[in-house]
Amino acid sequence: MTIVGLVAGHEGRSLVLLRAYVDAVLAAGGTPVVLPAAFGPGDDRLDRALAPVEALLLTGGGDIAPARYGAPTTTTLDHVDPVRDDVELRALRWAERSGIRALGICRGAQLMAVAHGGSLIQDLPAAGFDAHVDVRHDRGYATLRHGVKAEPDSLTEAVLGGLDEVNTHHHQAVHSPGQGLTATAWSTDGVIEAIEGPGLLGVQWHPETLFAADPRHLRPFQWLVDGEQGLRT
Repeated sequence: MTIVGLVAGHEGRSLVLLRAYVDAVLAAGGTPVVLPAAFGPGDDRLDRALAPVEALLLTGGGDIAPARYGAPTTTTLDHVDPVRDDVELRALRWAERSGIRALGICRGAQLMAVAHGGSLIQDLPAAGFDAHVDVRHDRGYATLRHGVKAEPDSLTEAVLGGLDEVNTHHHQAVHSPGQGLTATAWSTDGVIEAIEGPGLLGVQWHPETLFAADPRHLRPFQWLVDGEQGLRT
């Protein structure tokens, strides 16, 4: 079974990774391996930890530091974790050098864009996009919905499996995908919902919270574990 690496970030004195991501990898037939965001710059133990990894999952979480994409901070940021930023950027570059697949979800998709020289919208409501975040915080995690449209014949269209609506729980999004990545799906109000490149897929929604109710949401993880073959099963 494909070994899938996931990075656990920090929250206070704890390392944190939502169980739903692990469950999705297991349901897709992969073997999840958790990597702690505890390797400092230049620590080659990260490369040794990554050595057995055959696919990389970049999960959701707090905001990426704007300095990573050369922008000033223009809004209140949520749970910025510089060590996690560094570890995940290094892990993604390792994955690309190694030719293994990488899937980014929410923050993970944004990190892919940043790694390729792209940029982010730091606050969607402030930019006029109100449908992507529950400002009342009373509807549960990732329960809001909006329409989505994928580029025909794209990997994103294949992993959507005919879905035309996805969930949402984010106040930031990709503004520019960066070099080597292409936007391949958009929400009904024009926010980028997916980016992709060779061996790379980033989605802004949260399929890990939905696959138990609708197995089509497992398709991004099936692609991660088994490539194109995973989309034919």
